[in-house]
Amino acid sequence: MIRRRAVAVLFLLMAARAAPPPAQRPPKISIVLPPDVPPDKVEIQYYLYGSFGGYGAGASADPTSRSVEILPSVNGKVANRLKLFVWVPGCQIVTFDVAIQLSDVREFYSCRPQATIKLVGNVLDTALLEKKPAEIAVDYLAAWACDFFGLPDCLVPQILLGTVKPDASGRFEMSLPDFGADPTSSQPGGAEFEFLLREAETWNPIAFLQPEGQKLRTAGGLKPASSYPQPIVFVARKQD
Repeated sequence: MIRRRAVAVLFLLMAARAAPPPAQRPPKISIVLPPDVPPDKVEIQYYLYGSFGGYGAGASADPTSRSVEILPSVNGKVANRLKLFVWVPGCQIVTFDVAIQLSDVREFYSCRPQATIKLVGNVLDTALLEKKPAEIAVDYLAAWACDFFGLPDCLVPQILLGTVKPDASGRFEMSLPDFGADPTSSQPGGAEFEFLLREAETWNPIAFLQPEGQKLRTAGGLKPASSYPQPIVFVARKQD
């Protein structure tokens, strides 16, 4: 009986030594939000770097939490670096560059107030508005983020700022964030506002709009600025 127990103990010891070590939990990255920032308004775009190459995505906050959690791993491989930017309506863009080690990381976000500017626009071709009820969806395109992430070419992050319905004459008014005075938004690569005229009920696109005047125009829409002439005449953008 003693011999059998000794053999059994020896077998268990050998099995324990042969077993692979338990998988290590990847570290967790937390972006902690201040109490005055509503979690559902937070926009985050991030990019991970590691042995897997690179991986980009967006992150959202849990409405019941005061932080945004990011798991820095791809296909089981832990990243060694994370870059991200945060935007909240009424606040300037804030960027983070995080070196990832074995332990969890907490980064604290704080709001740097951002002004808004009034935009009065007028759609020149009112025939575009006659077929079905229409609205204009306005997006912020952060082309500078490709340079920030160190990517020669990337899918430009796009943030919906809101929608507005033009009247029968094509006139509309809305407030835009003052990205023209935002240091991050003014980095190399630039940014722009994209205006999409679409059917209000189905969201089917009708036309992309851009300013009639060349000074305010970008390749895809309107240049960010701290003030605009009133009104700005918008025309349908020619397709390349």
